[in-house]
Amino acid sequence: MARNKPKLLLPRLPKNFLTAVIALVTLILGFFSGNYYSQQKQSSLIMKATVTRIIDGDNLELDNGKSIRLYGINCPEKNQKFSQEAINLSAKLALNQQITIDYQPNYTKDRWNRLLGYVFIDDTFLNEELIRQGYCEVTIYSKRAKLKYQEELISAQDQAKQEKFGRWK
Repeated sequence: MARNKPKLLLPRLPKNFLTAVIALVTLILGFFSGNYYSQQKQSSLIMKATVTRIIDGDNLELDNGKSIRLYGINCPEKNQKFSQEAINLSAKLALNQQITIDYQPNYTKDRWNRLLGYVFIDDTFLNEELIRQGYCEVTIYSKRAKLKYQEELISAQDQAKQEKFGRWK
């Protein structure tokens, strides 16, 4: 006489349960891997370099042969009012100094292949300081994303206007 093996009784799960579990796991893994990727991408956009030449108030030449255009600001062109003051301040703060460059997401180079970025020398934010002294003004691009440091730049410009510095006299 053959003995019947006892049957293992498992609760019946809805057919969509497995699909829901797979979707949930995929969602969780996607969230954490996407978050990790964006953090890696963000940190890889920060670069260090040394300034070897001041081209003008908002353009610097670096020791790697590249040049950087300070993003979010516009300084007067050479021979315009306050251009020399902007050049002098950039030279005083940045020339022969190691800088840290932080980038605006999605805008790291311009059409002339210059780097675009926010420049920090130790605790000094060069883009902001040029505006705070009244030598340059904030440039907001209407069809682009909000500037990464928009509040800081606008606040510096408002302060320069209030104190009647530079071009705001």
